[in-house]
Amino acid sequence: MIKTIPLSDAAIDQYNQEGWCLLGRVVDDETLEKLRAEEAKFRNRPLHYDDPKPNPPTLFRSQMTAYSAVVRDFGMNGPHVPLIQQVLGPNLAWIYTQFVTKFPDADTGKSEFPWHQDNGYAKVLPENNMTIWIALDDVDLNNGCVWIVPRSHLGGILPHGQKSADSWHLEVPVEGDGVPAIMKAGEAVAFTGLTLHRSKLNHSSAPRRAFFMQYVDANGTIGDDNVPVVDRPMTYVVSGEADYFRRPQKSTAQ
Repeated sequence: MIKTIPLSDAAIDQYNQEGWCLLGRVVDDETLEKLRAEEAKFRNRPLHYDDPKPNPPTLFRSQMTAYSAVVRDFGMNGPHVPLIQQVLGPNLAWIYTQFVTKFPDADTGKSEFPWHQDNGYAKVLPENNMTIWIALDDVDLNNGCVWIVPRSHLGGILPHGQKSADSWHLEVPVEGDGVPAIMKAGEAVAFTGLTLHRSKLNHSSAPRRAFFMQYVDANGTIGDDNVPVVDRPMTYVVSGEADYFRRPQKSTAQ
């Protein structure tokens, strides 16, 4: 496994001020092949929440912790974990994971994922949650790398609208292109749950595979009803603990 190199003060400052930073290589060759194998294994396998549609422009395989020992081991023990702890602190929970496979789609133009904030899909408090987006293939301008709007996290959560009547994608209008996160396979970019990001079409001849995970303060809540993250299925406490007495308590008054 790759030896963890702590984030520099400059990288932490960039993350806090710009809402994102590159982490460099966080997946060694052996683990990279294991994650690629897991993506392939589950690409056409029905899961409890979804049956894969034939020939999708982009395939999403979510919440893989229940299905994959490789995913669980990496998410709990990977070299990225100490880097997250530098920013979020010792009490760390892992709430979401997803393989995202963007197939070649230059002709139909359906694989673009519009500008959005991750917290536009689910409210998280405190709003310091972090997404780790890992390239399983080299990603660039041609095959659909992630694009980011620096400092967009400073404006808080923005109104999201549905992309179209036949799409579950949410979107936020954005002027300009943002900044591309061009990476080699095994490298990662970190961004906040409030950072605007998107991906464009895959103009290459091969699928663009990616894997991402989202981490939060273990004492945080999620959703409009502010459910403690540790009470949700498929949440893993990676380090530290959740302090019960810091949770919002329900009133027992009659």
